[in-house]
Amino acid sequence: MNRKLFGRKGTITLFLCIILSAAVLLESIYIEGAYRRKQEVILTEAVSHQVEQILSQFNRDDLDWYGIYVIDEVRSGSAVFEEMTKGDSDMSFDYQLTDQFSKEDLRASAVEYMKLRGIAFEGSVLLDRLNFSIKQLSGNSHTNGFGFGNWLPTFKDYLKNREKFSDRLNDFQDICDALGLGDKMQLFYDLCDDMTETWEKSSSQFFECGDESVSLSIFDPGNIDSVASAMEAYVDVDLPSVVDRLLLNEYAVFSFDSVVAKYEGDDGYEDEANILGIPFDEIHGSNTKGDLEYLFVGSSDQTCNNLVSFGTLLGIRLILDYSAYILDDSMRSLALVMAEILCILISLLTLFTVNLSPSVVQYFILFVFAYIAAFSDVSKLLIGKTVPIFYNDSVCDTLGDFADTQYRDYFRLLLLFVPEDKLLERMHDVIIRDCGEDIYTGVEAEGTLRNDSFVVKRRFELYENPN
Repeated sequence: MNRKLFGRKGTITLFLCIILSAAVLLESIYIEGAYRRKQEVILTEAVSHQVEQILSQFNRDDLDWYGIYVIDEVRSGSAVFEEMTKGDSDMSFDYQLTDQFSKEDLRASAVEYMKLRGIAFEGSVLLDRLNFSIKQLSGNSHTNGFGFGNWLPTFKDYLKNREKFSDRLNDFQDICDALGLGDKMQLFYDLCDDMTETWEKSSSQFFECGDESVSLSIFDPGNIDSVASAMEAYVDVDLPSVVDRLLLNEYAVFSFDSVVAKYEGDDGYEDEANILGIPFDEIHGSNTKGDLEYLFVGSSDQTCNNLVSFGTLLGIRLILDYSAYILDDSMRSLALVMAEILCILISLLTLFTVNLSPSVVQYFILFVFAYIAAFSDVSKLLIGKTVPIFYNDSVCDTLGDFADTQYRDYFRLLLLFVPEDKLLERMHDVIIRDCGEDIYTGVEAEGTLRNDSFVVKRRFELYENPN
């Protein structure tokens, strides 16, 4: 009887040992699995954060020079990974730069670059040609009552208390009545109404951005929020391909140097610079000139590019000057007088065997005048001076400073005749020359945990989703 009881107790003890061993083993597996999962999470986060840190090390000079996001070297390539995996010797990290900068990447960069900066830049040119200065905008103008600091408080007051300005108009009318001008005031008010109506019609704009459209007048202070909303929608909207081509063209005009070293400004000559005002000499030295001409012609011989560009500009100016002279009564009269004298002289020298019509010779003389003027115009453009787009007093008076053209203004037209693929290829060649061939837009990283690995490959978002 005692043997049976002892045997049973021994069996239970053995059974419990087996069960407990299995439970301990199972728990150990669970704990090990949880620990491995934790290590994997740490690994994936460390690799991802390290990749982001590598992408943040894009070349700032290349961005300022040409508006491109590229990586050429990586400093502290694994610092973030090492910090996040500190104390874990089972983890390792390695990476390589991928996706060498291409023409397609350049197109995405150029369009996005000008899409964000084009309006601001053209606006600054507009202000400059309207003779607004930085001193005037900052309130430091020597012209009393014109600076930004002088009229801004009045403008703010108008936005808040527009009704009180009617009282000032009434005071103005009372003064005119006292001076005996009351009967003339209606003519003045009619003129003001006509001007206001004309301004409002000319200033009303219709913006269509995606599925949103807004009609507004820039003279209505209540539309400031609408303008801001429209511009924000413009930044996000998918632009038509023709707009992309124009933006690409503007990028080419303002991002590459030409044979003109300095341009004449209000304060003397200024070094040729890119859209951000960085002189091209700081980008690639003073020995490299003529990239703009290369974009237009595409020859490896810089002399050829310069000669073709010069000849094309000469042809454009010849057409413009010849047209201006034909429309100019005084020039036609002068040419006719010279033609009559020249025809008489030819008749005398040929004993009246050759008789030319003065009206025909007149246009030949006008052509000679235009050729001389065109050659002079191109020479002025090459030394950074400005020339009127059209030699006509009424046109120049109407356009004002907008009638003046610089060397680069003509390439805005000429580059439109270069196929987009060719233009991108040539711009890419210049950028590679200045920034180096080893420039990349992506990175591929691998984190290793014992025999397992985790791979992350990323690029700048601009190049991943160019559209």
